[in-house]
Amino acid sequence: MKRLAATARPIRTGAALVVAVSLAACGASPTERGAGSGSDRDPYATVLGQVKDLDGEARTQKLVELARKEDKLNVYTSNTDLADQAKKFTAKYGIEVSVYRAKANQVLQRLLQETKANRSKADLYDSNAEELAVANTEGILRDYEGPADDDLVPAAKQKGWVGSRLNVFTVTWNTKVVKEPPRSFEDLADKRFAGVSMMETRAFEWYMALSQYFTRKGKTQAQVDEMFRKIAANSVGIEGNTTHAQFLTSGEHGLSTSVYNHLVDEEIEAGAPLSRTPVVEPLVVRPNGVALLRNAKNPASALLFMEWVLGDAQQLMVAEHRIPARADLQKGALKGVDTVTVDIGKLVSEGDQWESRYEKIIRGTRSAN
Repeated sequence: MKRLAATARPIRTGAALVVAVSLAACGASPTERGAGSGSDRDPYATVLGQVKDLDGEARTQKLVELARKEDKLNVYTSNTDLADQAKKFTAKYGIEVSVYRAKANQVLQRLLQETKANRSKADLYDSNAEELAVANTEGILRDYEGPADDDLVPAAKQKGWVGSRLNVFTVTWNTKVVKEPPRSFEDLADKRFAGVSMMETRAFEWYMALSQYFTRKGKTQAQVDEMFRKIAANSVGIEGNTTHAQFLTSGEHGLSTSVYNHLVDEEIEAGAPLSRTPVVEPLVVRPNGVALLRNAKNPASALLFMEWVLGDAQQLMVAEHRIPARADLQKGALKGVDTVTVDIGKLVSEGDQWESRYEKIIRGTRSAN
């Protein structure tokens, strides 16, 4: 297998840097300028008024009727699955969808810049938790009002946006390389994993969540950091969850300390000799999701698509090895397993501090060569 690119230190892709760049380029924040619109007009008011007394199929059909009078729906996303989902949405309702996809920080930067320049094109925004939370603090998201979030897990109920899926960070290993798998995070510091492990160089939110978990369990932060330094000393620092999954599958590296569950499950289904059980607990869970944009040009289409993502599309996510936000479709994926959810507010307000601390730990990883 051709060796993939690796990096020994994290590259900041978080939302705080994006906001700084955008504000410097474009002036005042949307909150200060009326969310970039120059108006307090709510494009959703009329739509919501027409469906407020409807539910179920009657609500959906009214939204379809209203959406077909609008232009093409514009969705901005970092989600690699959304383009395929949009095709299925169009096939079902006949509503055309334009999807702009890029890395999460790039999508957020474009969205903020367009909004500040009063030329926003997007109606709906689908991305990672941190970027969605920052977009909300910038005043460009519109709270969802409707029944589609009734059956979602608590972690999906966020300010300004709704979680549609859960990203789960798992410890995973190649069973042909690792004969004695780890049983705990403390175990990952054992010398038997020296030169075998990979650490994701950008996963500071994973480190932040685990730090909170272990300090609640009685460890000091100094003890937590010492454990992570020992894990790092055993590991090669490599950027990218997809890269981790590929290296694990090829056997080039035997273990990943944090890789997304759906990438692992896809490889296992394809026959790769990978395992993430018995689970190394806790699993770190981060909600990703979808949001209505305050200045949407096509509000009925945006509302219809959002409710479809939180409804019918949840079953599609199961087929894609994602963990949907609907509790009844999780099929016990997290049942009986100790978990810790990334604190989104803390991630936004303290992200730079945690990233800096994690960067110091990652510096102790081994050379990728």
